[in-house]
Amino acid sequence: MESRLENAPAVTRRRFVQTAAAAAAGVSGSVAGPARAVAWQGTRHHPPTAVPPQPIPGGIQLPDGPQIHVWAPGDPSVTLPFSGATLMGFDVDPSTITDFRGYSAVAFHAGTAVGSDGATYNLETDVRAFQGAYVAVDGERRRQSFAFI
Repeated sequence: MESRLENAPAVTRRRFVQTAAAAAAGVSGSVAGPARAVAWQGTRHHPPTAVPPQPIPGGIQLPDGPQIHVWAPGDPSVTLPFSGATLMGFDVDPSTITDFRGYSAVAFHAGTAVGSDGATYNLETDVRAFQGAYVAVDGERRRQSFAFI
């Protein structure tokens, strides 16, 4: 099978970080409930159209729940403190997008947070940002930035 991404243009590190930060800020401020990755296509003259990428095959199966199309890359000796999950190794793809060529960044955070009611909560996050070319569910080659929170 021949990749449709062979001639994808490169992106500067500065542009990736700027876009990832803006995407993460926008998604974290507007998403309540399950996180969703959405690609926006459009111009000033046309309303944006959501065109999601193809998810990776496989992933993590939640007990009595759905399969999440994501892997947890990182040192397998690391166990997350609250969920008890372990990272899956350094050769695990951090992307959640099939047929993707671009940049990705992953961060796992663990700690506690204090609510406005004074209660303390355990906190674990898996934050990812992606920028690059991919083949969307409509079969078209596209280039976008995504955040996974």
